Amino acid sequence: MNFTVKRILIPHPLIFMPTALRPFSGRSLLTFLVAFSLFATLPGLRLHGASETIALWGFDETLGLYASHTLDTVEGLNAPLTLGLGAKLVPGRFGNALSIEDQPSIDEALQRLEAHFRHETGILEGPIDPKHLPEEATLFGLVPAERGSDRTVDPLTWSNAHFAAIMAGGETHLRKEVSHLNPTSNELNLGDFDWTVEFWFRPSRVSDAEGVVLEIGSGPRGENDEVTRLSLNPGGGGFTLVNQPSGTVLVIPSDGGVLTASPGEWVHLAFVHDARRDRIVHFVNGRVQKASDKVRLQALPEGEEAYLSVGRDGIWGRPLPGAIDELRVSRGRVYEDDFTPPRTMVPFYPEPQLLAGPAPLFGRGAEAHAVIPLGGRKHLFIDNAFVADQINVTWVPNPPRKAERVMTGLVPPFRKHLTFVEDEDGRIRMFNGLANDYLGVRISDDGVNWEIPDTGIHHKGHVNIVIPEGVGMGSPFIDPNGPPEHRWKYLSGHDSRGTYLYTSPDGWKWKRMRTAALSFRSGSQTSFFYDDQRQRYNAYQRTGFRHSAGGATQREFVLTTATDIFRPWPFTPLSAEEIWEIARTSRLRPIQPWWLDNGPLTPGDYGIEYPSVFFPIDGFDPVGSGVYVPKAHKYPWAPDTYLAFPVMYFDYEKENGPPQRHVLMDPERLMGSGTVETQLAVSRDGERWHRHPRPAYVGLGAHGERQINQAYMAEGMIRRGNEIWQYY
Repeated sequence: MNFTVKRILIPHPLIFMPTALRPFSGRSLLTFLVAFSLFATLPGLRLHGASETIALWGFDETLGLYASHTLDTVEGLNAPLTLGLGAKLVPGRFGNALSIEDQPSIDEALQRLEAHFRHETGILEGPIDPKHLPEEATLFGLVPAERGSDRTVDPLTWSNAHFAAIMAGGETHLRKEVSHLNPTSNELNLGDFDWTVEFWFRPSRVSDAEGVVLEIGSGPRGENDEVTRLSLNPGGGGFTLVNQPSGTVLVIPSDGGVLTASPGEWVHLAFVHDARRDRIVHFVNGRVQKASDKVRLQALPEGEEAYLSVGRDGIWGRPLPGAIDELRVSRGRVYEDDFTPPRTMVPFYPEPQLLAGPAPLFGRGAEAHAVIPLGGRKHLFIDNAFVADQINVTWVPNPPRKAERVMTGLVPPFRKHLTFVEDEDGRIRMFNGLANDYLGVRISDDGVNWEIPDTGIHHKGHVNIVIPEGVGMGSPFIDPNGPPEHRWKYLSGHDSRGTYLYTSPDGWKWKRMRTAALSFRSGSQTSFFYDDQRQRYNAYQRTGFRHSAGGATQREFVLTTATDIFRPWPFTPLSAEEIWEIARTSRLRPIQPWWLDNGPLTPGDYGIEYPSVFFPIDGFDPVGSGVYVPKAHKYPWAPDTYLAFPVMYFDYEKENGPPQRHVLMDPERLMGSGTVETQLAVSRDGERWHRHPRPAYVGLGAHGERQINQAYMAEGMIRRGNEIWQYY
């Protein structure tokens, strides 16, 4: 298989040619925007000893986040945790924190799913043999997996996923797409070296039982005592450190006054291991506590099913009675003497100051006018917004003129999710995913002839890598709000665990914000831009929470927005009851709440909490249609104009497509699972879109000497004189 990239031309500024209206023309007005520096960081925290962060969890992900979603490290190892049913995110000492308390029960949801499975299998009484269930039922933790004869602990499922936050090496029966580290194969395996564990703690009650801060186990969890565990003692009078390889059970005296307050204030706790002196030095709010006995620690043996659990032990018992914020594990002795507790260790970003465009004339946020005040702006005829009356007028897409082939002989892996950007020097850059979805770049002066730059980052034969991570699912752009060091922005899914913001001063060297902007899996390319008229960032994300009339996944895109993109984007969770109420009138998939769908160790994709704005329409689109990518933009040369070029997919599969197309699915025909074409959609506010399917903006069939069955529009519009160039 090989790919071709072609350029097409569209007249400027016309997108439509109304059949009963004369074309609008006028002089182009270009506005130059001045960007102000918005970003600042705190000066580096001065540490009392030589040290290096192994892992720092900020727990600053979105409040209300559902179980199975990811909690990232913001410094040190890329060591994500997964949130379980035994903890919640709450307001913290700095940002948010991890509170060790149960999330709402999912028992009723599991009962509904059992009823669904019984209906599907016809087994109304007695246990359901797993062989009669779809493979996903076990993979997603919806039904119990068989316990091995050599095990005493039941495998992890949704019915027992009451951990607080874990990284897990076992549980291979579950879908596990987030890259959990093995905590026994790195310096999270606390042993005979200088290390520091510190965190902020807010007690919620005085417990008569032990409460685990951190447990590292060689695994399998619950099957042996090969653990290193730091726990708050019953009654809150101190802590205990257990290190099984060395036979250590060390009682660490502490300040019971601050640990037993209920509800308590935030208190900073630090535990410093001095390997040379064989001792643990404990600090409360920066004050050294009574010395504990001497101790000589050993690292745990490395285990294939090793795990790390925060807030509970390896079988989810011994819950810590309170909340944790900014948990940091460091190599070295961070503190030697009394100290002032640190301010937040998470990078600090000031509130943004967003550039404002012209006041919107239409849609949300626009004032009502008896007569539209057109003023001196440029306007595009994309709909009847400027038309008082119309007779025999049909709005028809004006497909672009195909120009020339500009790249050929491209071989996989080569993502068809392309983005074209004109840089500050007037050169055109093409970004797309290459091997392992690493983001690569090509550059051109004329838009036709392209060169492959050597960026200094090489991967599997590619020398033009700019982001050496699996993130080829975004659309870079130059942000008018961006300070110099963050002028370029990029939003993409990463590691199947969330959608992340990347920034760059020049589009060549990129840095990922370690906490996810949106803690949901990204199923396809994200369209991303700044809307100056509404002073917010728009991003369009693919989801599959609805199913088609045939019962297959229906691909749609939701709109997510933010005014501050350096912090987690807004999110309002829904209760299971609210979701079931929506399911009464909407074709939601049978597994609800939707975040159960991937199991307790893999996050869900975008759900009904966000508005769906690009979707197939019953009776308007052919049966079995889906939106693969919207390719949405704010048109840069006229206000109040939003254009999208949705890539529409027409399914051949029996579960979804019409019977007339089933035969095309035959592998011998070499026609894949469906066709893909690019259509045109228009909007006045970026929220409500009207799609025009015919004629197709870039259709199928003969493109020069090639027969094209999949036509993917690229992101980006390049202006040269009175032409606009697009690529597909």
